[in-house]
Amino acid sequence: MMEQKKQRKLRMPKVLRQRLRDRAIAAVRKDMIHAGRSEASYADDELEYLVAEKEREIWSGIGWKGFGVAALLLGINIGI
Repeated sequence: MMEQKKQRKLRMPKVLRQRLRDRAIAAVRKDMIHAGRSEASYADDELEYLVAEKEREIWSGIGWKGFGVAALLLGINIGI
């Protein structure tokens, strides 16, 4: 039957995934500095969760910017 599910998402090239992860790590470190905490005060799974959340946040921001550019090319002003 359907034991193996098809992948729904297209995978980004490894170079782009690494750049996204590096940006997310830098952003998490910046957030930790603002919070006054160090990396040592977080468990490994907490750090992984924070980086994954930041990756999602960055990726969703990229998507909206791309949508704004496409809308601009079509002559639609959406206020971005």
